[in-house]
Amino acid sequence: MTSRLGRRFNIGAIALASAALVGALVAAPAHAAVTISGSGSTFVKNLLDVCIPDYQKATGNTVNYAGGGSGAGRAALTAGTVDFAFSDAAYGSTEAKPADFVYAPIVAGPVAVFVKLDGFNDELNLSPKTISGIYSGKITKWNDPSIVADNNKSAKVVTYGKRNKIDPKTKKVMKDKKGKVITETYVTGSKTVVVEAKMPSTAITVWFRSDKSGTTGVFTNWLTKLDSATWTKAGSAGQQTFTSAFPGDSVPAGTFQGGSGSDGVANGVASKDGSIGYAEPSYASERKLIVAKIMNNAGEYIAPSPDATAVFLNNYLPGAKGTVSVDVLSKVSGAYTLGTFAYALGYGGGKDATKQAAVKDFFNYVLTTCATAHAVEKGYIPVVGNLAELGKANIAAIG
Repeated sequence: MTSRLGRRFNIGAIALASAALVGALVAAPAHAAVTISGSGSTFVKNLLDVCIPDYQKATGNTVNYAGGGSGAGRAALTAGTVDFAFSDAAYGSTEAKPADFVYAPIVAGPVAVFVKLDGFNDELNLSPKTISGIYSGKITKWNDPSIVADNNKSAKVVTYGKRNKIDPKTKKVMKDKKGKVITETYVTGSKTVVVEAKMPSTAITVWFRSDKSGTTGVFTNWLTKLDSATWTKAGSAGQQTFTSAFPGDSVPAGTFQGGSGSDGVANGVASKDGSIGYAEPSYASERKLIVAKIMNNAGEYIAPSPDATAVFLNNYLPGAKGTVSVDVLSKVSGAYTLGTFAYALGYGGGKDATKQAAVKDFFNYVLTTCATAHAVEKGYIPVVGNLAELGKANIAAIG
């Protein structure tokens, strides 16, 4: 189905977390404890590592989540070997799907590009063109002229704030169904600074996801939009692997390394000086890696913060069955344009009713309680407002 709930969902309303929400717990079910199992996105795993123990404590239910990547999660849901899945991308057009299933937008966040550069203590700026050059194998040293140019120039620094969301029709402050004021992130201003960084001559080792990954789909489709002359093979994000999108006959051996899951990529980057990789930002911060600021279409180098990604993702377009998309070519000041939504996937019917009731309960807990309380501290963005209502409506359709 296509959303009629409106385009803006105020994903930037990250200030809404309150003590009441943090302490909120899902009521323990009256029935016996249930065990449910799922797999999929590693992008959301660092958030689920918080949500699952809290949910289990609150309800007595057991949730097993294997990760494995978005592609593996979707395949398992199609095969009927799991009760639920998480994915950063929708099913591809030719990908096998369950006969009856639903998407529920559950959380959002940036995809960070991060590096290990021993002895480099400055901020790192990278343009999409430079990232494309690195990931296509054209740029092989950290002192390449393109990287040097990104890090020795005048650049804008953007600041952010929060404000009450005003309904464009009524001109009144918007509130959610519980009467809480909805806020949004906005750009408060910017200033120009001179960036000067000495880049080392270290060779670049490129790390990519070796599994079928929604994060890879987001990353390679972003590259395709911003450097279409180079990235000509990228297809549906739901079917994407890095090796199938790579703009060459084969991925160069040695200088390119595959890692399984976001942990595999982040661990690989952390293991070798000169390495670069991509994943949700918390994987980089846990390993004390350098997270790059990426130039947006307004010419600003922006860090992958929840605020900056919210500015970008606020301009989402509703799609079929609860999916959403965002135009990465839009020129929005303050926006970090390498961001994505993650979906909770469940069956529309034909499965064990008790387990599916537990799946709905768990999804609602992640969407309305855990993400609202813990997403920002983990580098994610809670889904609130109209899109949260769509998520809850789609979760209710699980049966």
